[in-house]
Amino acid sequence: MSYEIFDPFEGAPDTVVATEWLEGQGWSEFLGIGDEDSVLRVQSFRRTVDGRDEFIVDVGDVVQGSPYVKVDNFGELMDLLARWAPAVQAAALVAAVDDLRSYGLDKDGLAELVGAKVAFGAAEALPALQRHEQHQAAHRRQVAAQRKVAREAAARPS
Repeated sequence: MSYEIFDPFEGAPDTVVATEWLEGQGWSEFLGIGDEDSVLRVQSFRRTVDGRDEFIVDVGDVVQGSPYVKVDNFGELMDLLARWAPAVQAAALVAAVDDLRSYGLDKDGLAELVGAKVAFGAAEALPALQRHEQHQAAHRRQVAAQRKVAREAAARPS
């Protein structure tokens, strides 16, 4: 497997918004394991240069990420994701067990969610979960729209 450490933020100002900078460099989110709230996440990005796809990969948690790794092709990307998948899975499992063993209550905790489903049944819990997901989706759309407006404003000549 051939890969190299790659800095997609070379030349970026200190106050750069990472997602906006990556998009401005032609990168778009591609395949990943875990999500932004996962205890460990692997996210890849893809761009096309001279008709050839390039891929970079970031491994991180909710606090920090690794240096980006650039791989030469889709097959190597899949190999890298396969190598990291067990670590992401183990981190998720450990986090779930730790959450279940916690003595405190957390409105977003795994034990509390399962308990609410058991106590109130899907008839009551499912609509509440669906409303929550709709609220989150609306928030994601709002953030995306704000980013788009900011990008367009930055692209306008002064």
